[in-house]
Amino acid sequence: MPKDKHGEILGTLRKIVGKDNVSDSPEEVYYYSGDPSTESPHAPEYVVLPKTVEEVQEVVGLANREKIPITPRAGGLTLAGLAIPSAGGILLDLKRMNRIIEVNPNSMYALVESGVTTGQLKTFLENNFPDMQFSVPHAPPIVSVIANAIVYGAGHVCLKYGTNSDMINGLEVVLPTGELLRTGVCAVNNKSWFSKYCLPDFTGLFLGWFGATGIITKCAIELWPKPAIRDAVYYAIDEADDMAEILLRITKAEVADDIYMNSWTGTSSERFELSQRPKGISELYLDVILSARSKEEYDSKRRIVEQIVDEEQKKGRHIKVHSPPQSLRDFILLVPQPLQFMDLKKGGGSEYLGCYVPTEKIEAAYREGIRIAKKYGFQYLQVIRPFKAGHATAIMYAFSFNHSDSEVVQRLQTVLAEICDSVMELGGIPWKPSPTLQKLVLKRADPIFVEFINKVKTMLDPNGIMAPDKWSPEE
Repeated sequence: MPKDKHGEILGTLRKIVGKDNVSDSPEEVYYYSGDPSTESPHAPEYVVLPKTVEEVQEVVGLANREKIPITPRAGGLTLAGLAIPSAGGILLDLKRMNRIIEVNPNSMYALVESGVTTGQLKTFLENNFPDMQFSVPHAPPIVSVIANAIVYGAGHVCLKYGTNSDMINGLEVVLPTGELLRTGVCAVNNKSWFSKYCLPDFTGLFLGWFGATGIITKCAIELWPKPAIRDAVYYAIDEADDMAEILLRITKAEVADDIYMNSWTGTSSERFELSQRPKGISELYLDVILSARSKEEYDSKRRIVEQIVDEEQKKGRHIKVHSPPQSLRDFILLVPQPLQFMDLKKGGGSEYLGCYVPTEKIEAAYREGIRIAKKYGFQYLQVIRPFKAGHATAIMYAFSFNHSDSEVVQRLQTVLAEICDSVMELGGIPWKPSPTLQKLVLKRADPIFVEFINKVKTMLDPNGIMAPDKWSPEE
């Protein structure tokens, strides 16, 4: 872009959001140019921090007139390159839009802006509505509530209720043309955000699109009653052969809030550095988190889990009670639960490929992750969680690596691509895939599905300004 034109646009952006909320300085565009993933960095031309939906509309209007790409960002922790401005242009950081507008404890929802973080909402509820909770993801508390929800993120009650995308009542969205759309009951009555029932539902046009169809500025997210008791029972499973049936049975008992199964490498940083599993260490560790309104209810749920385990032991399955130290028990029950394995290597690289698979295919998906990681010289670290009473199970393949070593980065990119292909071969699908992996998904997709994606993007975004690298087929 010519220097004088760049300066003209910079001046207009400053008029819209204030001079202190726009930058083109080398330091700030560098900060927004990448993330810890293997995706290549790319600097934006402008970093813009709006405060109101009207300012977002004005910025989008300017971008349309000047054909400038826009990449939206909230907490900046989606990783996988989803907030990297690969097309340059405007990086729209929504963190200043951080109002908790309403909490309705009777219809059980919170209406929040896009910059509201999980830590902010959790603290607000604890201080003002201590009997209510929302589905808190196992991620740093600076994660955006909305960003997590619109990428099918999952929280600490998702085994009961589904992913956080299932808990959206309605959205307010600035379309790529600058128009304002609301979905759900709020489209008819802006005073009410209790549901998306009964109307033609456009909410799905903005879930899993990674900003390619619009900029979400408000969201009503479901709340749930907070239990009086929350605790866990812990097991160790010696071999992967026994994991699937045990997982299926405990999940279908419908007594757990969350089930967390991880490979032996995920239990400590010391184990992750080992090339082989030590003798006496089980392959998998299983945490079954239970909650209840009373001790009697909790004890009843626990007995159901213990009975399932006893029956599986009698069948010859190698599962046993595990007794982690109290410090680890406290750690496991934290909401959100820190994920220490995301920062195990020097060099600042952290990548994880999450995939949703049919629950009965979880053992095969687990073994494929091990095979491919070892093939390219990486240690495996996998985390497994069933959702929505077992209708799907997520498996996360996690890798920490030296981000400054280009050979390691290229090797890990190959690992991620092969795991992605392997999971899709099993009937699964990658969760929030990077732009690189999105192309692999589209190669496998039905041509009519791909054509419809392009039609939707063209209809909503005639000038092609919104996150143009997202869900873009290989040329």
